[in-house]
Amino acid sequence: MSLAEQEAHLRPQIKELEANVLAAAPDKAKQKQMEKSLEAFKKDYEAASSKAGKVEAEVKRLHTLIVDINSHKLKAQRDRLDQVNRELDECTSAITKAQVAIKTAARNLKKCEETVSRLEAELEANKQAVEELTAHLKTLEEEGIEVMKACQEAEAALPEVQQQYQAVVKEIKALQQQEHALQEESLGIRLRVEQIDATIAEHGSKIKHWQKEASKLVLHAVGDKPAEALPKLTPVEVEALGDPNVLTKKVSLLEAQCTQMKPNLGAIAEYKKKEELYLQRVAQLDEITTERDNFKRGYEDLRKQRLNEFMTGFNIITNKLKENYQMLTLGGDAELELVDSLDPFSEGIMFSVRPPKKSWKKIFNLSGGEKTLSSLALVFALHHFKPTPLYFMDEIDAALDFKNVSIVACYIYVSVPQTS
Repeated sequence: MSLAEQEAHLRPQIKELEANVLAAAPDKAKQKQMEKSLEAFKKDYEAASSKAGKVEAEVKRLHTLIVDINSHKLKAQRDRLDQVNRELDECTSAITKAQVAIKTAARNLKKCEETVSRLEAELEANKQAVEELTAHLKTLEEEGIEVMKACQEAEAALPEVQQQYQAVVKEIKALQQQEHALQEESLGIRLRVEQIDATIAEHGSKIKHWQKEASKLVLHAVGDKPAEALPKLTPVEVEALGDPNVLTKKVSLLEAQCTQMKPNLGAIAEYKKKEELYLQRVAQLDEITTERDNFKRGYEDLRKQRLNEFMTGFNIITNKLKENYQMLTLGGDAELELVDSLDPFSEGIMFSVRPPKKSWKKIFNLSGGEKTLSSLALVFALHHFKPTPLYFMDEIDAALDFKNVSIVACYIYVSVPQTS
């Protein structure tokens, strides 16, 4: 509680104490009246005392007179004596009452004086407390002035800090754009590497196939000579065969040797058939290989197209999600992140939000109302990217309060008027 509130709270108490002091103080008018009554009682007492003396003298006189008077007057004098005695008793009782009233008034007066002194002491203590609080209030006011000055200085420095913050935000956005570009480039490189690996594997399989086919070839025996083994060339010998003149000379030499020999013409015809069949199979293989390469290129083109369209829609939905969540929560933030940026379709997407005045959380760690607002922001972002004429939403306001329900209803009314 601040000093101003304490002062405002103590002032009514001070007034109440002053009123109690005034109420407890003896009423002067009443005191004067009681003193007058006391004086009157004293006068009555003195009058009654003098009257009693007179009565006693009269009694003595009457007693003397009674002795002297005749017997027929005795009864009347006795009656008068009784009356005088009654009056005397009444005066005595009145005097006693007056004395009791005087003692009571004295006790009340003493109590009132004690109450007045006690209330005066309390009033003095309250005055000292008020003075101390006033001094403390002045000290706090001086401290408050210093705090206000510091606050004004901070407010003066706020625009510069905001500019720095905006510059940092712009830099972060630029880095994010660079990151997306690098991700796309990395994905393209990965696809090209996969294509090269596929080509290497394809040529490796061709080499193995032709090596297998070459291993099936054998040289037939010519005449009585035994069949010669088919020579296998080393890599060095293969490189040496790169000169066409050497190959031409070898062919001429072999043709000369063939003219000197008696070849088996049936073997040549069979060889031609085999060669024709081989060429047919090679043509079929080339046709199938070409068709496979076409399908593979089409597949890679479709993958690139799918990736590009997905990243375009992902960026649009992410930006709209951030905008929608900030509008629905009045200051929050939301983000869609790829679990595997190199292959977005392998691991999926992670949805994180930052409610107002809270830290970043994954959606499964949120409360019911926060989950509802996050899901609605994502649904509205998807609707912005690809509008749908009809939506079914079942009790989306179950976990929302009146404020958030009003915000969602206003957004639906303004932003998606063409949707049912």
